Amino acid sequence: MKQIEILQDDANQRLDKFLLKMFPDLSRSLMYKAIRNKKIKVNRKRCTYDQILNQGDIVLLFLPPQFLNEKQRESNFISNQLDVIYEDENILIVNKPVGLLSQSDTSQTQDTLVSRIQGYLYEKNEYDPNNAHSFAPGICNRLDRNTRGLVIAAKNANASRIINEAIAQRRIHKYYKAYVSGHLEDKNFIIKKYMYKNKTKALVSNYPKDGYKIAYMEGNVLMQDKMNTWVEIELHTGRFHQIRALMSSISHPLVGDKKYGYRGKNMNIQLIAYKLRFDQLDLSLPIHEFVIKD
Repeated sequence: MKQIEILQDDANQRLDKFLLKMFPDLSRSLMYKAIRNKKIKVNRKRCTYDQILNQGDIVLLFLPPQFLNEKQRESNFISNQLDVIYEDENILIVNKPVGLLSQSDTSQTQDTLVSRIQGYLYEKNEYDPNNAHSFAPGICNRLDRNTRGLVIAAKNANASRIINEAIAQRRIHKYYKAYVSGHLEDKNFIIKKYMYKNKTKALVSNYPKDGYKIAYMEGNVLMQDKMNTWVEIELHTGRFHQIRALMSSISHPLVGDKKYGYRGKNMNIQLIAYKLRFDQLDLSLPIHEFVIKD
């Protein structure tokens, strides 16, 4: 028999989701069967798979030990600099550099923005993976490897729920600066099209298609040089490679973005998530962040 007390960061989630996150060797079918047969209980009472857990609840599991191996969390964090723009007791807002993955991909990269955030909080004694059941600090919005700029991270489960809900309700406004090829005729522009993620590239359609989702953003011209243009863009949807693909669809791919049609000399892509606005926060990166970096 295994007994687990629900901590603050484990509360307000369904029993089945908590168990599946905590015990990777516990299959979904076995878990449901155990709940039906009263082999899993909450506060020594019969429970349901969709029961919402509260802080202080006691979950009892009468199952063979081979199914109850807890998920191991990495505590040997890579010590790397983290550029913290804003911090309070619930969230961090950090500046992600170019070339760093937001979170681990299929290659199981060790050095990611998430691992740096967890390492930063670990060093501050604000996160201990050995004391966490199902929650670990993580990011609420992701940036592509080639994009730098502001990312929101939640320190606790309640903050994560609040931020993700605000993103879903579009109450968090995200602004980007992009260096695009050519000169735009319209100083202010709106792009509404349809996008589909095809493995490592986004496809764009002017018309609805099966599997395509609406993509919407608006922008304005900030300044022009001899060949190219800096634009400010506000995203209203968050599709994969949205800015890169939509700017390419109007014949103004990002400078250096050969995946989406740029034909000039080799340059680093200049795409910066430079500003976030939500509730009482209005944060922008300092002006030196917008110097062209080759």
